[in-house]
Amino acid sequence: MLGWFRTLFHSVPSPGLKKIRNDFLAMLETARQEFATACLVALDGEEAESLRENLLALDKTVNKSERQIRKELVVHCSVQGTVDPESLVMMSIAKDAERLGDYSKNIFDMGTICPFLPEGDDRVRLLVLRASIDKVFVDAISACDRQDEDFARQIISECVWLAKQCDRNTERLLRLDTPDCHTAADVLMFRFMKRMTSHLKNICSSVVQPVHKLDFTSKITKGMDTKSGDLLDRREMLGEGEFEAKEA
Repeated sequence: MLGWFRTLFHSVPSPGLKKIRNDFLAMLETARQEFATACLVALDGEEAESLRENLLALDKTVNKSERQIRKELVVHCSVQGTVDPESLVMMSIAKDAERLGDYSKNIFDMGTICPFLPEGDDRVRLLVLRASIDKVFVDAISACDRQDEDFARQIISECVWLAKQCDRNTERLLRLDTPDCHTAADVLMFRFMKRMTSHLKNICSSVVQPVHKLDFTSKITKGMDTKSGDLLDRREMLGEGEFEAKEA
C-alpha cells in the first residue's frame, strides 16, 4: 500500500481532500453512464436524438468534474504550501477520467453517423467488449475507493488483455482482402474501446504505482497471461436472451 496515496483515500483529516476523493469517484461513475449511453446508439441501434441530450449532459458533468478537481487541488496545495504527491496523482487520473468521457462521445458520434450496426462475430466481440469495459469501470471504482492493490493489479491485467484483443481485431479487419461497408465502423469501435481500456488501466495504476511510474504497467503484468483467448470465448457474458433480443 502506498502510504502517501492512502492518505488521500482513507483517514483524511482534510475535508478538502475528502471532497476531491468523492468527486473523482463520482466522475468515474458518470463516465461509466456516458459510455453505456453511447453504446445504446452505436451497438444497439437506439435513436440518437432521443439520447443526445442525456449524453451531452453526462459529458458536461464529466468535464465540469475535472475542472472542479483541478480547482480544489490548487486550493489544497496553496493552503498546504506545497505540492504533495497525492495531488499530482489526482491531477493525472482526473485527466484519464475526462478522456473516458471523450471516447464515449466519439462512440456516440460514430453511432449517429454510421447507418448500420456491427454484424456477425464482430458484433458479438463488440458486445463482449462493452460488457467487459463496464465491469472494469465498476471494479476500478471499487479498487480506487478501497485502495486494493491486488484487485488493481487484476484489473490492469484485464485492461491489457482487452487492449490486445482490440489490436488483434483491428489488424484483422484492416488486412481483409475485401473489406465491406462495416469494416471502417468496426475498426473505429475497436480503437475507441481500446483507448478506454488504456485510460482505465492508467487510473488503476495509481493504486499500485508511485507518481513517476503512473501509466507504466509492463512490470505489473509480467508473468500474467494477457495474450491467449478471444473475446468470443466470453460470449456467456451477454446472456442468451440479451444477445438474441439485440440481434432480432
